[in-house]
Amino acid sequence: MFLAAAAQASSLTCSTTGSDGTTVVSTACVTQSQIFTSDPVNWLTAFGPADQNPTPGPWQTSNNGVNITLSSAGLLQRAQNTVFAWDGSEWTLPDFVSGDQVNTFQGQFGAPSAPSATPNFGDALVGVVGPSPLTISFSAPVLSAGFMISSKTLSNFTATLQAYDSNNNLLGTYSILNGVGGVCTGLGTVPPTPCNDAPFVGFLGQNPQAQISTLVVSTNDTNGMFLDSLFVQDSQAVPEPSVIFLMGSGLCVIGLFRRRNIQ
Repeated sequence: MFLAAAAQASSLTCSTTGSDGTTVVSTACVTQSQIFTSDPVNWLTAFGPADQNPTPGPWQTSNNGVNITLSSAGLLQRAQNTVFAWDGSEWTLPDFVSGDQVNTFQGQFGAPSAPSATPNFGDALVGVVGPSPLTISFSAPVLSAGFMISSKTLSNFTATLQAYDSNNNLLGTYSILNGVGGVCTGLGTVPPTPCNDAPFVGFLGQNPQAQISTLVVSTNDTNGMFLDSLFVQDSQAVPEPSVIFLMGSGLCVIGLFRRRNIQ
């Protein structure tokens, strides 16, 4: 079997089916630290401020020379995971600090929790409107890739992540049940209290040769989903021998808030 589960929420149930058809169900899901990269793709750097949505894909960004293309039948979105921002003297709406409209999501990702002289609008997210899957394609095969993910509205969710090689052969399918999602209520208080509970999911390659060319992400939330920074281990990143056999795929989802019309 090629793959094992990867996620970081202890309450999750991980179900992984490898290319040989073998399925493993487990709660021992692995974490982001097992993707060996120092160069995650930050969606703010890739797409710019969350004052407007990216036009429909494909969009390309880069990670250590590996181009990453996002595409979906749904509308791509940018948002920041926050409700309030610190303007130097008090907590207020991000729009007032930015001077422009900021798409926001009251989700389980990272968010500002303490006063700061520097505007902080929470984790930079990219997402899809509606039930359409999101496809992440790599210009050259990679060893491992993963991200934190959230559904927009469901407090209890299922989600699926599939990995394909360069010949479009399915390497494995990961499903997650009973994911805890929904709005992070702590972000709606002053001062904000982030939840930081968004699960990390990804495929961790077993084969020492890079194989992963495409990831396809979907959830059962018909309103869509958001992803946090994408961590990519390319063929030049060499893991320690003791963990090279920790392979995986995983996926999870969490809830939604919108300051502007994110729908």
